[in-house]
Amino acid sequence: MRNYPLPKNDRTIETRDVAEYCAKMCRELSDMARSQRLDLLRYLLLLAQKEAEAQSGGLPDPVEVEDLDLENNETD
Repeated sequence: MRNYPLPKNDRTIETRDVAEYCAKMCRELSDMARSQRLDLLRYLLLLAQKEAEAQSGGLPDPVEVEDLDLENNETD
């Protein structure tokens, strides 16, 4: 895994840490998009979240997987 130096100290962060942070932020942004009925944006953010989770080695939340399935079956 790659290490990325942080600019203000000697600590480094792992690629996994970055991917986990991205997954968390995508989830929060998708919740915001959902509250404003930005369905396509929400869907894309959920996909980005899943990719970040896969890169970090994390398992997706089953509720979020159901959200993706429901998104494909909804009719407005």
